[in-house]
Amino acid sequence: MWNKVDEEWNEDSPILLELTSCQLEVCNYKLEELALSMNSIDRTQELEKYDFEEYGKFEYEWRKDRKELLGFRQAEIVGIEIIEQRLESTLIASKSISEEVGQRASNWILNGIGFATSKGYFSICNGLDTNQICTYKEDEECLRSIQVF
Repeated sequence: MWNKVDEEWNEDSPILLELTSCQLEVCNYKLEELALSMNSIDRTQELEKYDFEEYGKFEYEWRKDRKELLGFRQAEIVGIEIIEQRLESTLIASKSISEEVGQRASNWILNGIGFATSKGYFSICNGLDTNQICTYKEDEECLRSIQVF
């Protein structure tokens, strides 16, 4: 979704992928949550304009020319993966057992979805509650992927 006022992509709105059989809609809007839907958004319907006076005007339109994804037009999807990210935390306070303070915990959380295509790889991941597009496979120890196709 293109922000016509600020002339930039709205990173909070879904990213629409036109596939041969359907339109796939991907949106990361909250840590650990990834929304996937198919054929739910009608791009031909005009988006409402908003004027919140003190917060500014909001005017959007759907566009197809997202530069990060242009190289993937007419590509065949050969693999899909779920991407997880390791989230580490340290306990800083405890009412019951003081020995627990300072202990570390590590969990894997949902981070995004990746697509291996005939023209390369791209992913749509959580960029701190926004949609982040990456056109290469990140090889970090804090990321792992689960092949689903």
